[in-house]
Amino acid sequence: MALPNLWGLYNLRSSPFFQATLRADSDAAPLRLFVGRQRERQLLLTTIGSSASSRQAVAGRPGIGKTTLVQTVKADAQAEGYWSSDEIIPISAEGASDQLLGQLLSGVYDAVLANCPTATGPEVEAAQQLVRSIRLRGGGLTVSAFSVGLGGSQSETVATPPGALHLDGPRVLRDLLRYAMGRGARGIVLHLNNLENLSEADASRAADLLRGIRDQALLHDGLHLIVVGTTDAVRTVVQSHTQIRSVFSNPLVLEPLDLADAQQMLANRYAALQLDLTKPWRFPVADAVVKRLYELFRGDLRGLLKALEDGITRLLGLTSASAGAEVAPVGLDDLLLTLRQRNQVELQEQLGDTAWGRLLAWAKVDAASMQTQTQLVELWQVKQPSVSQTLQHLIEAGAVEALPRRGRDAIQYLITGSARLAL
Repeated sequence: MALPNLWGLYNLRSSPFFQATLRADSDAAPLRLFVGRQRERQLLLTTIGSSASSRQAVAGRPGIGKTTLVQTVKADAQAEGYWSSDEIIPISAEGASDQLLGQLLSGVYDAVLANCPTATGPEVEAAQQLVRSIRLRGGGLTVSAFSVGLGGSQSETVATPPGALHLDGPRVLRDLLRYAMGRGARGIVLHLNNLENLSEADASRAADLLRGIRDQALLHDGLHLIVVGTTDAVRTVVQSHTQIRSVFSNPLVLEPLDLADAQQMLANRYAALQLDLTKPWRFPVADAVVKRLYELFRGDLRGLLKALEDGITRLLGLTSASAGAEVAPVGLDDLLLTLRQRNQVELQEQLGDTAWGRLLAWAKVDAASMQTQTQLVELWQVKQPSVSQTLQHLIEAGAVEALPRRGRDAIQYLITGSARLAL
């Protein structure tokens, strides 16, 4: 039996509500679908183009498009003669500074091979040898706790010589950068990510790791770094230590994409996924739905797209219409009802009775209200450690988010859009 394409009802090849990061090397999620952010895009590019090396940070709430913005900036820089790759380097609170140095070296090495596959010479060979020396046993390739893949096999074990990265890494990195610029690169742009859900302690540890490689790696001519993460994590990582703060630009804090751009983003996806080019595509969802979800998710595009994907997929699965038949866009009432039922079941099972009951009590006061831990102690009538533990559980379940800290004010918490849909 042939599998039906439910999105064919709207003359679309597949779901336009995918949440994957746009990439230059992807046909499914190409960078040409990028919308907006012209000012931020130009600011990042200007900083790269105005100095021999640069260090920038992009911050903001989860899901508002930080990573896709940086992927677009890398592609823009590539078009202007810089070298990069589509790979994203995760930065972690674990390991040691020399392992982070190894990640940067690996990133530069990957960028060189991506732009010059036939690269040879002593600089390339030295980098290749050092990059390979940091392989650990495992499926595919892992670099310590940072999980950077470089190839390799299940049966292979290569030990890192004690101090090799610390002693040889800075020189090998410098020589490889000079090699790239000698082959015509204006510089190499690397993207450090994964500062989304670090605790305050972990962010402080990541800041220490970055400080540990400041002079050995961060300041080399030709190296341009962009660090990405949530606002509090980024500020901690790049502003905790004077030595790092002095060489990083002030973090660029992204505001949510405005509603008009979010609607244009969806229209671009519909056009790109048109199934029959002789017929127009149809809107899967009414404008009122996009507007309402945008408000609920406060500009969190990832959350908005997931809600559309979950709700419309379920509604389409219940329809008996056939592909090519006229079908109206999904309306607000139908979608919200479907999402409420789905999210309630999933969230209640995930949280358990205690956390679910406390979330309901919060929502009964006002699901859109911001609360501090002190306020929740009073609302829930429990002690502060229990409030802290419940909040951590709610955050891990994606039901609550901690808002960026304002100076020394108490952290405020907010029920996320997905949880508000359930409530």
